[in-house]
Amino acid sequence: MIHRNVRVAALAALMAAVAMPVLAADADPVVASVNGKDIHRSAVIDAQQGIPQLRQMPLEMVYDQLLDHVVTAQLLLDQAKKQKLEDDPQVKAAFKDAQARILQQAFLAKRVDSDISEDAMKKRYEELKKSYQPKEEVKVSHILVETEEAAKTVIADLKSGVKFEDEAKAKTKDPSGSSNGGDLGFIGKGDTVPEFSDAAFKLKPGEITETPVKTQFGWHVIKAGEHRMAAPPSYEDSKGAIKNELAQQDVQKVIDGLKKSAQVKKFNLDGSPLVEKVKQ
Repeated sequence: MIHRNVRVAALAALMAAVAMPVLAADADPVVASVNGKDIHRSAVIDAQQGIPQLRQMPLEMVYDQLLDHVVTAQLLLDQAKKQKLEDDPQVKAAFKDAQARILQQAFLAKRVDSDISEDAMKKRYEELKKSYQPKEEVKVSHILVETEEAAKTVIADLKSGVKFEDEAKAKTKDPSGSSNGGDLGFIGKGDTVPEFSDAAFKLKPGEITETPVKTQFGWHVIKAGEHRMAAPPSYEDSKGAIKNELAQQDVQKVIDGLKKSAQVKKFNLDGSPLVEKVKQ
């Protein structure tokens, strides 16, 4: 299992690149400026993809955390460049290693793109669609604030007749809440952090949490909408994951082929010839 885990980890960046959508220019606005350098939305998305715990979270819920991460990274990069660390021998060696990895990934990415056809992806989609197990979803809106006391005030306002959407636009910390009234759309169990998901699924349509819900992002007031059994995702929504799956299979096939056609000699730590075990 160790060698398999190493292989999977080494190819993780490639798999993420294969599955990542390309943003159009008008969908990649500037989201921060650091000492005059613009940071675009795509940098925040890249950062999210690089943090496994956050990949499946709605971007709106982790936006502040990710934006701070990207800003910090740019500040550190600026300082490194000021100190001309790219001329440091250890850094040069690291650059050389990184260049090798990038070339390896570029080769595999190009090979995967040529090997995996649209027909192959559609065939795999139909196979997955037949085995799809519907899961319950609930439509939710939320208001995110910093303290429990602030959340209790929000609940009191809502009970007094203030519309949820208006309260969200006025008070939520969620960046998208000021424009969409806190609407997160439909979520399934496991799509968000457990505290949020558990509270949302206990609510009936139209109900609002009686007490604030605490998560790592702050304090939430949650409103539930329609409950439904989710339909299978469309082919277009599934393409990224399907290509990722087929790419992993194709990458292993390519590597096995390269090994078979190459002359490779291996040695033990002491330099003596390594006798590989015959697979049973």
